[in-house]
Amino acid sequence: MTLENGKRVLVRPAGAERETLFVMLLCVAIVLVAGTVVSLRTRAPDVVSIAEWQVDARDGLTAAEQGLNADMKVAADEIASVLAAGSVPTPEELAEEALPPFTKDATSKGRGDHVWSLVPADSAFAGWLGTTASAETAGSLLLRIATAEDGHGHAEEGASSVWLYRSADAAVSGLSNEALIASGWKEIVSRYDASVTRGADQ
Repeated sequence: MTLENGKRVLVRPAGAERETLFVMLLCVAIVLVAGTVVSLRTRAPDVVSIAEWQVDARDGLTAAEQGLNADMKVAADEIASVLAAGSVPTPEELAEEALPPFTKDATSKGRGDHVWSLVPADSAFAGWLGTTASAETAGSLLLRIATAEDGHGHAEEGASSVWLYRSADAAVSGLSNEALIASGWKEIVSRYDASVTRGADQ
């Protein structure tokens, strides 16, 4: 630029190099601080272990056993209402009500073709035993429901539970936890601590 007195003045274009550098340094600092905070506050999920006499419903069952377990959980609510009225329904009566898994339908054979029988009740529980015809597809299963007046049996044993025995030679000598465990039965339970899927071999 030329002034009136003839002198030339060099005017440099406006630059933002320094401001850009400051912004970049600030961004890097924010990222480093955030990463440090996240790494310090992140911890591995708690692992909930199950007892040796239990089996996880998500990764310890075959597909057929998972379906049967789900049906038995639903059936337990229906049967509990009948028990509350003072009656113990037989498997035949439950089948007449078309209540899975007691009723025979198109899926029964593909899920082990179980034969259901009523287990003699003890002072605290009633039980329904499903003996499998194909242990490779699905093991034998037992539905146990409390019959105690408070509806909960022994507090530590729950109102209802499903048990698994991977053999067609299943026998039930008693319905307490101790008796079932001693006979080789495993209680089906669910863990909710991790996203576990069924193995590819099942």
